Amino acid sequence: MGKVATKDAFDWIATEPPILVASSLIMRLLNDLSSHEEEQKRGDAASSIECYMKEYGVTKEEAHTKIRNIIQNYWKDLNEEYFKVDVTIVPRVLLMPIINLARVAEFLYKDEDAYTFSKNNLKDVISAMVIDPIISTDDNKKKKNRLFGDGVFVQ
Repeated sequence: MGKVATKDAFDWIATEPPILVASSLIMRLLNDLSSHEEEQKRGDAASSIECYMKEYGVTKEEAHTKIRNIIQNYWKDLNEEYFKVDVTIVPRVLLMPIINLARVAEFLYKDEDAYTFSKNNLKDVISAMVIDPIISTDDNKKKKNRLFGDGVFVQ
């Protein structure tokens, strides 16, 4: 990232731009939606679900619905801000980790808390992508991948 991550780019990220805030909140809220009940059992800190329920006097289901709407709005903010950022100051390559954080959150917390309980579906998906990649062409089928270290393939 040497010449890409300039002082201007660092100064920009230090201002906590809306794209960064949206991505972070998407991650936080998706985590709360999928793990709030388990965290309550463990006695962890209050989640956004609990806070919303107490503040507005609503049921858990109503809080879930509202939090999902908030997440949708943050996705809109994230997408809008992506195109607003001045690429002469912050190149797109530096924006991608911010976007990818939200994408990973959607993946990890879509159906369950796959981060906390990673032995379930997450392990299989990562294994399929890294250990047993899909080979798409006949030429690639002929090439043999050698396993190097812990799951890194070299040709």
